[in-house]
Amino acid sequence: MPVALTPEDYLKALQDKFGWLEYLVFGLVLASSAGIGVFYGFFSKREKNNEEFLMGGRSMSAWPVALSLMCSFVSGITVLGNPVETYLYGTQYATIILSFIPLTAALQFIYVPVYFKLQLTSAFQYFEIRFNTAVRTVLSLITCFYLIFYMALVVYGPSIALNQVTGFNTLLSVAIIFIICVFYSTLGGFRAVLWTDALQAVVMMVSLAIVAIKGTVDVGGFAAIWEKLEDTERVSFFRFDPDPRARHSVWAVSIGGLFLYLTLFGGTQANIQRYSSMPDIKTVTKALLLNYVFLTITILLCTYCGLIIFTRFHSCDPISANLVETTDQILPLFVLDILGDIPCLPGLFVAGITCASLSSVSSCLNAMAAILVEDYIIKYKPDMSESLLFNLSRLICVLTGVVSFAFIFVVRLMGEIFPAAVSLIGMFLGPTLGLFTLGMCFPWANSLGALFGVISSYVLVIFIGVGSAVASGNGDLPDQRLSLSTHNCSEFFTNSSTIKNVTHAFSPADTWKDQDDNGLIQLFTTSYLFFPLLGCLGTIVFGLIVSAISDALGWNKDGPIPSDCMSPPIMYIWRRLFPQQMARLITEDNSDLKSKTSLKDSRSTISSGEAGEDYKF
Repeated sequence: MPVALTPEDYLKALQDKFGWLEYLVFGLVLASSAGIGVFYGFFSKREKNNEEFLMGGRSMSAWPVALSLMCSFVSGITVLGNPVETYLYGTQYATIILSFIPLTAALQFIYVPVYFKLQLTSAFQYFEIRFNTAVRTVLSLITCFYLIFYMALVVYGPSIALNQVTGFNTLLSVAIIFIICVFYSTLGGFRAVLWTDALQAVVMMVSLAIVAIKGTVDVGGFAAIWEKLEDTERVSFFRFDPDPRARHSVWAVSIGGLFLYLTLFGGTQANIQRYSSMPDIKTVTKALLLNYVFLTITILLCTYCGLIIFTRFHSCDPISANLVETTDQILPLFVLDILGDIPCLPGLFVAGITCASLSSVSSCLNAMAAILVEDYIIKYKPDMSESLLFNLSRLICVLTGVVSFAFIFVVRLMGEIFPAAVSLIGMFLGPTLGLFTLGMCFPWANSLGALFGVISSYVLVIFIGVGSAVASGNGDLPDQRLSLSTHNCSEFFTNSSTIKNVTHAFSPADTWKDQDDNGLIQLFTTSYLFFPLLGCLGTIVFGLIVSAISDALGWNKDGPIPSDCMSPPIMYIWRRLFPQQMARLITEDNSDLKSKTSLKDSRSTISSGEAGEDYKF
């Protein structure tokens, strides 16, 4: 840091380093994304119809889909939030990458075979096939609300970063990001979304790698980083704390992390579309393996950047020094500090954060179009022409973008973005994943159990999530942050009178347990990483209990379950254990799936037999 500056002067000096070359790099990346939309909107020779717009003609290759899978939900929130989690709470969070192995296996063998065999456009068609229309409608409506709110959240994150490093007005940058995203998503459809995702994923990973390499050099190498971590007792990779309130323990990070990413990759409309957009199951398998590699690299880069940030700022915490307003601005501050004197690189970094959010928003816009067209328009107007459906899908992209922009004014009140986003995923997507799991893995589950189970789970997780947010805002939750200090800020700034004198003791993160909290506060202190798990398990447990009760009372009116709705390896186990019950509950006749899901002949050209042969047990 430069000597003889006030904190205000220091920030101004950093912002002045973001010049016209940085704006040029940033603008070129955004223009490239818009250009892909223009190409597929005006110059592509492919047929312009709704199937092409929403599913890319179901002929996409593995590489762009894999990059898109990773980039769709590794958003600007992740890029900004993961380093901060490591900076504030230590190295334990890095072990979340271990959960990506069972994540990939679960997708490969349990969830994706069902999605691919059914060739769904809207993921919620599954719920009507497996259960009934009421379940499908409830889930699709709740998901639409979630997607609109989530888009506002992921755009607000990079806008904060832009404001930090350039002084650029936050609302204006939000508007620009939404306009560009709506533009290429509406013009180019699913292919444009996937290829812009691929471009944006590369930009995001390259920018993070540059920050990691330059940051390592500036702080004296990896040995200096490790030495500082050990000196402050921040090294902890296997903290087996059974307390669910521990923000980062082995259990919270590995099990909670598994269900966090499983909800994103196994229970969201955007990614289920991607699985069905590929021509065969071998391509899907390749995409999942590539996604595992890209996801691991990206999260490792994010968490490693958090370690470098701590090494750089360990004696002058930017939050306490009033250099940042929120923790989400720490990474941009660090980047300007180490890259500000190198032309173009700060612009590339800001472009990387923005790209992460563009990909998430474009995926959500396309997902919204698929849900509203398939679950409502086609369902109730099945004779509508392809050209009209195509134009309606485009219109939906525009309108949902406008509505989501309005939610920015709500998102601004939520405080730290990353925990808020994970909590939101747990509250809304956890129960959704639970319902998919209930339907695919438990043939005893019926429609009454599914509907009651998912609604009960929503109530439970929203109560805990909202209660946690309110308690956090009131300062009632225990502070689990590790050592932070401002004792050296006086060496950096001539006027440090506005800097809080903060020094947290260098001790394990257990002292917060000494706080005497009532039962409700202890419940609200539950680690945010467990929210998706609670949502998923709540749906399954409540769903199975109500299914058993309704069966006993004779209320269950469901018919036999089509075998294509069940996960192949799970069904293999149940058939070996309970052959007679499975013969009664499961039917091999899948002939009525087409009428239930509004699938057209063109959507059924991919052989479900091919998918089934690859998953025989």
